[in-house]
Amino acid sequence: MKNYFLKLYIYLTLIISLFLQIILTKSSNSNLHISWLLLILIYWLLKYPYIINIITSFFIGLFVDLFTNNILGVHSLLLSILTYFLSSNYKLIINFNIIYKILFITCILYILNVIIYYINNIEFTYQNLFLQSIFNSFIWIIIYFFSKKIDYIFKYFLKI
Repeated sequence: MKNYFLKLYIYLTLIISLFLQIILTKSSNSNLHISWLLLILIYWLLKYPYIINIITSFFIGLFVDLFTNNILGVHSLLLSILTYFLSSNYKLIINFNIIYKILFITCILYILNVIIYYINNIEFTYQNLFLQSIFNSFIWIIIYFFSKKIDYIFKYFLKI
């Protein structure tokens, strides 16, 4: 029973981040936007790699492509590759300390953003994408520690 609530919670956070990604991508023209969906997906893939599979990532990416005027299939292919890569290298990545995780996530976000911007013919500079990747990796750290705090609070209250 506990696993069903965990799956529901994970999918609910992915849906909320999907809506945030769609709404904030359409309304902002700045280069420094937060990739909520990628950050939440990376967090859950590193926390519970057995719950989110490649098909889930594919459909989430398909929804992003449908609602954000991008070429259909770009996000779905990249999120599927990301899910496969993180799931297959889970034991290596999870043993990194927090600084290496920040650097790793910065590199992943930078590569994904360069591919997405290049395929969709969006004008960009490499410095802006690098700054955006650094900014998003620091947001991921906030999500990481905030989620650890929430997990600790829930575990404490469930034992009482």
